Amino acid sequence: MELGKIEKGFYGSLIVEKSFILNGFNIFKPSMENGKVDMIVEKENVYLKLQIKTVQIDRGKKIIPVRKLSHNKTEHKTEYYSSDIIDYFIGVDIDTEDVYIIPSTISSTYRSAISINIVESFKNNFNLMELYNRNIINGEDNIGELLTGNADDNTEGIE
Repeated sequence: MELGKIEKGFYGSLIVEKSFILNGFNIFKPSMENGKVDMIVEKENVYLKLQIKTVQIDRGKKIIPVRKLSHNKTEHKTEYYSSDIIDYFIGVDIDTEDVYIIPSTISSTYRSAISINIVESFKNNFNLMELYNRNIINGEDNIGELLTGNADDNTEGIE
């Protein structure tokens, strides 16, 4: 059975919840749908706002959309998720149940989507997430190179 868009989003959210719980986080979810924050997680008194998107296939490649498109009969709207709104952008592959934990300072530099090949180092990598948070709290800013690795050498799949 093929899942619809809403079912994929719900299932993806459950995978993310499971992954964060298994990695020692507490989970908090907003009461209302369609907000800019899908989930708040907490560990060691650090609270983080997450936006979750399921991995999609575009021209045969797996991508994580990093914007929200909404439209009705009268208007078309595109919303972007900046680092002042969310802390992490979470891509979830419902086929493999892999979770891509991408700091919003990185995801917000893309206009529409990120190829999962670009963010392979973020796949299920909760250690990078915790290291990144410690550096932010301590005021260090040298973590970008560690997180992006050789991203400058691999631009395929960036939109």
